[in-house]
Amino acid sequence: MAARWHRSTSTASRVHRGGTTLALSSALLLGVATPALAAPPVDLAGAYVVDEAGVLGGDLARVESAIDRLFETSGASLYVVIVDRFEGSPTAAAWADESAAISGLGDRDALLAIAVDDREYQPSVGTDFPATDAQLEAAATDALIPELRNDNWAAGIIAYADSLTAASGGGSSVGDIPIVPIVLGAGGIGAAWFFIARARRKKNPVTAAVDAQSTAELDQTASRRLVQLDDALTTSEQELGFAEAQFGTAPTEGFRTALTQAKGLVADAFRVRRELDDENPDTDEQKREALLHIVAACDEADDLLEAQEDAFDALRDVEKDLPAALAAASSARAAAAAALAAAEATVQRLTSEYSAAAVSSVVETPAQARRLLELADTELAEATTRQQAGESSEAAVDVRSAQLALAQLTSATAAVERLAADLGEARTAVGAQSDDLRQGIAAAGGLPESPTLAGAVAAAESALSSIDARDPIAALERLIAVDRELDAQLAGARAESERRAKAEAALDRTLASARSRILSATEYVNAHRGAVGADARSRLAEAQAQEQVAASSRASDPVGALAAAQRALDLAGLALSSAENDVRGAMAPTGLVGGYGGGSSRGGGVSDAIIGGLIGGLLSGGGGGGFGGGSSRPRFGSSGGSSSRRPSSGGSTRRSSSSRSSGRRGGGGRF
Repeated sequence: MAARWHRSTSTASRVHRGGTTLALSSALLLGVATPALAAPPVDLAGAYVVDEAGVLGGDLARVESAIDRLFETSGASLYVVIVDRFEGSPTAAAWADESAAISGLGDRDALLAIAVDDREYQPSVGTDFPATDAQLEAAATDALIPELRNDNWAAGIIAYADSLTAASGGGSSVGDIPIVPIVLGAGGIGAAWFFIARARRKKNPVTAAVDAQSTAELDQTASRRLVQLDDALTTSEQELGFAEAQFGTAPTEGFRTALTQAKGLVADAFRVRRELDDENPDTDEQKREALLHIVAACDEADDLLEAQEDAFDALRDVEKDLPAALAAASSARAAAAAALAAAEATVQRLTSEYSAAAVSSVVETPAQARRLLELADTELAEATTRQQAGESSEAAVDVRSAQLALAQLTSATAAVERLAADLGEARTAVGAQSDDLRQGIAAAGGLPESPTLAGAVAAAESALSSIDARDPIAALERLIAVDRELDAQLAGARAESERRAKAEAALDRTLASARSRILSATEYVNAHRGAVGADARSRLAEAQAQEQVAASSRASDPVGALAAAQRALDLAGLALSSAENDVRGAMAPTGLVGGYGGGSSRGGGVSDAIIGGLIGGLLSGGGGGGFGGGSSRPRFGSSGGSSSRRPSSGGSTRRSSSSRSSGRRGGGGRF
């Protein structure tokens, strides 16, 4: 999502060569032949176009215009990276997929990678990108390749983008449609939102790599962004009025909060702008710092305003086809009841097989899920009554509340089944990790003694002798931790190849444990988000970041990747522990006033924690609290995303446009 706002301009196009550019220029001046440079997978850092081969020149603006046309027509983004040769990945497809992953591209984003000297191209296309495999193949075969064969780099990319634009249903931009002030009734608010939102997207492309701009260019960028965001605030104020008139103040509370925060950010940016224009001159460094602050504040304000659009669209979609939405929610209610029954049986089995600590994250799930089911029943009953009375907007709020309660219930019960699978897998992994640790102890016996090595061996032996079979996840985590410490002490005595082999052998298990614990913590936070505070969330976010570091560096630096995976595992465990403490505090007896019963769904105590998250935040991304599912969308355009980033794989020679194991699509080949 946010990746759409981070794009390059003709004055700030990124060139990764850095110091190499100077060396190449000097070589050319001296008449020295320069070899083509191989490039590892590239982080676009938000730029639309990264031309490391330097072949676009003055055609960059035309390429970006074609990319803009595609977005305005389809809402999907195309990114382009041009290098001399693909390097650092086993295949071109893997190279493109890894570049897409480390750049944070989402399921509606596509990356076109071109290796000039290798004469090879490779798309990496998200699963939700609005073009079929056949259309992608046609765009490459009919539009891209003929131009690339003649070294017409810009023309080929433009033809490729325009072919995808045509495939997505149009050939021209709709982003310049004028916005005419009109007075709308309840039924017209959706159309107003659509065109206003599209206008803001057209007006506010955030310049990528602003650090590369001169101070004068950065000054212009900051001033332009301030004007755009000031206009967007006025537009959003009108949008909020429409929303409140239709749906009331409670469902739009999240929208108003975001608008207030955005106003504060823009006001602060204007203050900094005024200080720059006072009589006391600043140094160039001080001015750049202030201008970057302005751009960052505008970006943050824009993200706050944009974040409301999806939630509002979801509510509008419910009202647009209220009978179908009500019927679907009623059907989902029946499925949720079955999931609840299965979760209750699973929790009962887990509590008999494992320790209380091992199942603490799900032991209360059935009771919480029953309360969510009661809440959904109340909301569905109210929706039916209001629909029959002709109160469509109020009924839509009730249906959306029921949808969110059922989604939270489904997420919570799924977490139970996930934990059951994780515990079984951990039982098996404990044996392999124990063998690995014993090998480390044996290796230490042949090395000179030292206090630190002796301590690591003692800790390893203690961990092996105290394995708790009733809590295999905790046992596995301890074994991994002591094994990591033992490896650190053995590292100086091992040859580099052995260290790498050891790290590679341990990395898969550590990454699997980290991902499992991250997923468990994520599901727990989502299922109890009304009670979970910032400490648990921040630790979970850092755990996810460390897991991505480990995944992206596993081939080039398995030792460093293993360290990152261990950090991810540790942080996820701390996040889960912190979240459980928060929930226990929220579930204290003093917090139960008002109950969860089938009466009013707007009660106090924990009921407020649930309902406040559902009703008060309907326009804040799908609920800001409660004991249920859902999650905030990552910053970059991932749909779950991850921003979650995907591992990469795929073939390199000419391929059909089929799905790769990374989850992304794309053909690719030579030209």
